[in-house]
Amino acid sequence: MLEFWQYGFSSLNSNVLRGALAEYIVENALKQNSEIEVRSPWGDYDVLFKDKKIEVKCCSYIQDWDQSKLTTIKWSGLKATELYYSEAVKKLSELKTSDYKSDIYVLALFKHQDHATLDILDMDQWCFYILSKDKLREVSKDKRSISLALLQKNGIEPVSFTDLAEVIKYES
Repeated sequence: MLEFWQYGFSSLNSNVLRGALAEYIVENALKQNSEIEVRSPWGDYDVLFKDKKIEVKCCSYIQDWDQSKLTTIKWSGLKATELYYSEAVKKLSELKTSDYKSDIYVLALFKHQDHATLDILDMDQWCFYILSKDKLREVSKDKRSISLALLQKNGIEPVSFTDLAEVIKYES
């Protein structure tokens, strides 16, 4: 198992894994280790805390491939439709329209901008924007994505890892 993990999953800054790491970071801010369950990537939300559904989205300025410039920060996939469709269960016309499925949205940003000093496990290299579903709907104008520029324009301030749990608990 360790050899497989080293082979396929040791680059935590890859787009494939960074999102799962962000979810784990949020879980660790809110829960004791014994309370954290195995991740289910197919649910309508990423974290359940005090009966509140939390969706975690992640972005980074730097990627694990060669870049000529830093990535523009934009979180997407904020709205979702039902994942599975089967005529045996539900007709296509009965599927719900795309909507925000969670109560709270944590927009995680790996804000570090230098490959040479990147340490994805250093929580000082991260920040988090926390929005309720209603606030996200208002600020994004009910869109499927939101940019960092739009958050800043609307006065949404980031919080550090050390303040993450307190802000999420306040939203709960």
